[in-house]
Amino acid sequence: MSEIDLIATIPVPADRLPAASALLLAYGELVRAEPGNLRFEAYRDRDSGAMVVVERYRDQAAFDAHLTNSANAEFNGKLAEVLDGGGSSLQMLEPLG
Repeated sequence: MSEIDLIATIPVPADRLPAASALLLAYGELVRAEPGNLRFEAYRDRDSGAMVVVERYRDQAAFDAHLTNSANAEFNGKLAEVLDGGGSSLQMLEPLG
């Protein structure tokens, strides 16, 4: 089974960054404790101001469990409130070699 790697990008207006980043950092603690999560690192893109998350899961089953975890839905709901309906876009990654 192969690992699942992805980048989540969340556009955030500067005035909403404090609230959005607090949500993301708290959520990250929960995700890192999930079985099968190998990486959850949160960043801010210096150019666009977007929040960027680099994630890795042990396998597809671990990623699927992450997606169906109630904490995921709760985080996305709270984030949508802070961002007036906005959310993340996922970029699924695949190794070159």
